[in-house]
Amino acid sequence: MNPSVILVAGNLQAEIIPEEGGVLSRLTFQGENFLTQTPWSSNVKPSVFPAPDEASWVNNWRGGWQLCAPNTGLPEINSASPAFHGVASQASWEVIEATQSSIGMRWVDARGEMEIHRSWALFDSAKVVVSSVVINHSDATQTIGVAEHLILGSDFLTPIKRGATANLAFPPEAEIIELDYSGAPTGKQLNGSESNSDWTNLTSYQPARVFALAKPKSRRISVELENWTAEITWEGLDHALVWQEFGTSKESPWNGEVFALGIEPTNIAHGLGTNADSGPFIQPGAQLRWSTSLQLTRKAVS
Repeated sequence: MNPSVILVAGNLQAEIIPEEGGVLSRLTFQGENFLTQTPWSSNVKPSVFPAPDEASWVNNWRGGWQLCAPNTGLPEINSASPAFHGVASQASWEVIEATQSSIGMRWVDARGEMEIHRSWALFDSAKVVVSSVVINHSDATQTIGVAEHLILGSDFLTPIKRGATANLAFPPEAEIIELDYSGAPTGKQLNGSESNSDWTNLTSYQPARVFALAKPKSRRISVELENWTAEITWEGLDHALVWQEFGTSKESPWNGEVFALGIEPTNIAHGLGTNADSGPFIQPGAQLRWSTSLQLTRKAVS
């Protein structure tokens, strides 16, 4: 059994729960919490069996920042062991090493074919960096889908409840792919430079939604909200998903109480996961490497 691991660097503190998909469940800086926590987080328990569908996954989701792998979104059709957002997002990870401000973990699938190493590091400049590598140990080509399920919320999004606007900035050359709330493409696409303020000025008056930012040259997205800016940068993945849920979903278990903004670097520009026809794929013996960082910056008081 791996209890929670607390990492500290200056005024930045993180809680990692290896047994729950290696999730970074809480990130605080200067006394404020920046990752969403679900109202039902106190009832979440380590998964004995992976959640096969979205509803069961959500019911055991505490929020935070975790890895969806070796698939994202829906499990592959006719999968012998279906797992929404991938088995690794729910499985127990082995702690390999840990210091005061960093931790290294490992996950291996039941057949020993797919292995993931993942390391978190905190810096006293209010920066978090996570680096990951997937290794295909099998002798066959495998599908591989990964997404950094990085969900901002809690104190960071509190101003939204008061009517504030979150300003989203992303590379103008990125292609915006509109998705329905299941993550499926609607067929609407536009260049980021052609977008209007509905894509960049985010408020609680807008519906819950998901969209993809495909193939930005500069892999950088920032969110500015009142006193804070959260900047996400990444390498090794071609796309990112943006998920906006500002208390608008009223059905259970959301009940209009969840405020979340997902900025999720990924290798798939939609939320439907991998498939045997279009992949993405990883070759026998090959590796997929990527890294993601979150930088928090507080505005200077004039």
